[in-house]
Amino acid sequence: MPAAPIPARRRPPPIFWALIVLLFVLLAIGVGAIVAYVKISYSPTSALWKTPWEMPEPQRISAGLAVWSLAGAPPDLVYRQAMATDELDTAAAITLLTPNLPSNQRLGWMNVLAHRFIPIERQADARIFLQYTANLAMVLPDLPDYLRAQILVQTAEGWTDLKEKENAVQNLEQALTIAQFSPELTPALRKTLLTDIGKHYIQLGDIARGQAISAIPVLDYAPASLPTFPLAPILQKPLVYPEAIAKLQKERQDAAQFYVDDWGQRGGAASAAAARNLENSLIDEDLGRQVYYREQLAREEMNGDDRARITFDEVQWLAIKYRAASGLYGVPLVANWTAERPAIGIALRDAIVALHNEMNAYVATLPEDQQPAGRVAMDRLIMGWAVTGIYVGANLDVIADGLNQDVAVWDATGVFPRAEVRGDGIHIELFYKAPPPAENNPQQ
Repeated sequence: MPAAPIPARRRPPPIFWALIVLLFVLLAIGVGAIVAYVKISYSPTSALWKTPWEMPEPQRISAGLAVWSLAGAPPDLVYRQAMATDELDTAAAITLLTPNLPSNQRLGWMNVLAHRFIPIERQADARIFLQYTANLAMVLPDLPDYLRAQILVQTAEGWTDLKEKENAVQNLEQALTIAQFSPELTPALRKTLLTDIGKHYIQLGDIARGQAISAIPVLDYAPASLPTFPLAPILQKPLVYPEAIAKLQKERQDAAQFYVDDWGQRGGAASAAAARNLENSLIDEDLGRQVYYREQLAREEMNGDDRARITFDEVQWLAIKYRAASGLYGVPLVANWTAERPAIGIALRDAIVALHNEMNAYVATLPEDQQPAGRVAMDRLIMGWAVTGIYVGANLDVIADGLNQDVAVWDATGVFPRAEVRGDGIHIELFYKAPPPAENNPQQ
């Protein structure tokens, strides 16, 4: 008997395939939503550190590491520990909000942070830190020109990693201004910079310009000596406190260390007792310091450099107080300061204005031939604080005009910064200030 024919398999209706396609589309949307949520939650698309004092997510800062700085741990130790444990926002806080960091240290930390933000999809903060680094490299007063140019080349590499060629070229051009015109570079350093800048242009695809820069001839000559930093006696000489203030400082450091130890033992959450102990010690020290600063600055017989040093110390303390009031130690430390935050910000601004005035008075006591250098160094320091936001409430137009005017009247040759306020920020660029033309001698 012949086998019965196998019936033909029925094809699914078109609606079946439409539903399958719809299922895959919905699945893809769901996966995309999850990925987007993770990126938004852990990798912010907007820059958290664009306005440091207003950092919107202070809980990203490790309270244990941040408070460790209040226990007397040196900033570089806190920074290294934060970077070793990938606490980038903790490292960013101490980099941006510590007024008395050495210039080369702050620059190096900023540059490293910019490059560390790139691979974790925090490009917005990478851009901010590249901008901070480049601006500070151009404006800070106590840096050799070779280091300025090196940092600018490194920031250009960061912009290249972000595929932002225009910004990379802008930083390379600033480095080129130094490489071509700085009178303090040795021939060997000048040639090294020109070669590095040329190589980077070639990497950007501009082979002709890169080869032209690398081929710029370097003549043999004697470089100018590095300029002295006339503000070093104020900024680099620590203030010796009277016994009462030293005691309050020690009590605060002990309370902070107890908080840090308690925080670590409890898995990242200090006890209420440890927090209250630190809060009380901070309040006590603040009250003692207010009296100390007021009494010292009221002494008419005090030297100008001592007055400036005390005012600089007050700026540093108020920066600590404003940081605590802003929650930028990772947790609120003093409830009353949080409520008084606007007033503390005004006090910090006023102290920086007072420091500017005291440094003006100190510079006026220097030998006349050193005063122009002192004024420009002071302007560059204040400008650096304005660029990074330490100078809360800064009048950017006044600061930029002061720098530009003091550079213009200084009878010096070299590469200097020029500042311009654009929108809500400051734009810095370098220019070469040539020596004045020799006057015609009628006897020649």
